Amino acid sequence: MKLTSKYIAALLIVSCGKAGAVSLSGGATDDSVCDLSPMTNYRLTRSVFVAAGSSNVPTIYARLALRFVTKECKNNQILILHSEDGQSDDDRAFRTVTTELCGAANVQREATPTPDYPYSFQLKCKLTKLQEASVRLAAAEREKSLDDLITENAPIHRQVESEEAAPKKECGKLTFGQLFLGMGGRCTN
Repeated sequence: MKLTSKYIAALLIVSCGKAGAVSLSGGATDDSVCDLSPMTNYRLTRSVFVAAGSSNVPTIYARLALRFVTKECKNNQILILHSEDGQSDDDRAFRTVTTELCGAANVQREATPTPDYPYSFQLKCKLTKLQEASVRLAAAEREKSLDDLITENAPIHRQVESEEAAPKKECGKLTFGQLFLGMGGRCTN
């Protein structure tokens, strides 16, 4: 009998170990939500560098969110996405994510303004298409990985080689003509 009670206790501990609560920010939550708020895209890009000025940013943000949600969340949880400044890139990325993961009728948009962020908003929807999204995400990754997508859309930075840079002029000491007659100096390349 003692063995059975220990076995049941071990099962309870193991089954409670991963309750299914998901919070991108590490905040307290429960099993009913897949919480990527606050500041969803900021938090998603903390581990992946997306250069300022990159093109196709909504696609990159959407792919990052889909990667996280398909790995960490489960169907029937409420997905919460948050934009602190209401940027159009956030809006387009979130639309892609909710279209992939939720039924269109389930998506709710709520304004969440603060004095510092008057255009802040939040999207909520019930996750219903997680398996289909996982399949589409895997196909998209095979076609072009997220790393390749980020690299290809990064702005082009050109570095000037030291040989191509304009040579610095060396100027000698001040002369009588420079000081009193306003004549040019003795600068050579």
